[in-house]
Amino acid sequence: MLSGGFLRSAFQVGVIEALHARGLRFEVVVGVSSGAWNAACVATDQVHEMREFWLAVARAPKLRWRSVWRDGTPSNFPEIVRRVPMRRLRFDQLGRSGVRLRVGATALRARSLHLFEAWNSRAAFFDSLIASSYLPGVYGRPIRIGGRYYADGGIVDNVPYEAALEAGCRRALVVVTDPQGRICKRLLSREPHAIPAARHDRVVVIHPERPLPIGLLRTTEADVLTCIDAGHRAAERALGGFR
Repeated sequence: MLSGGFLRSAFQVGVIEALHARGLRFEVVVGVSSGAWNAACVATDQVHEMREFWLAVARAPKLRWRSVWRDGTPSNFPEIVRRVPMRRLRFDQLGRSGVRLRVGATALRARSLHLFEAWNSRAAFFDSLIASSYLPGVYGRPIRIGGRYYADGGIVDNVPYEAALEAGCRRALVVVTDPQGRICKRLLSREPHAIPAARHDRVVVIHPERPLPIGLLRTTEADVLTCIDAGHRAAERALGGFR
């Protein structure tokens, strides 16, 4: 379960690399917001390319005023997404990897989490990924899919680990960017979620030891590499006694 965390989700790259180095593979991967892009990399068997994805994002300018005319926002993220993951993610690999992908987005009218898990085209696939990340000011316009508008999944549930358990997973590895390992369900709330006692032995929370050095608008390649290294350490620490 890869939660949202904006650019701090570079931390997840290190976690996933460490898990793969241990030979761990997954039947289900759930992603929300920026975590949805990493989840897509896992599901398309592109873990080995994730590091370069994030370094390319770090190199790109985060603000570009000409984006106001094209995308309705000074944020350059619509262009970054078009230029980095949309060009490189291999939709044709999605059905071959053996990993079931679920992408969480907020259905605005219903104000509830919707999990996308089946796509009939590359365009539909990317629409769901962008919808999962949509926030005003970051992306220009809400995403409309099947006549309904969607926005960032973190608005209603930033860590829907239950989706993995309900899909039949024996254990869920939940990756969050909070240095205390708190699971905060809503993007705009810091109220921590308590994992029910009946699920404690099925949920492993992986988190950094200290705050990650990532800003909203200033992100360097060195920052990304620091986050990835922190992800490696966190995975090894959390899985030291994993069986």
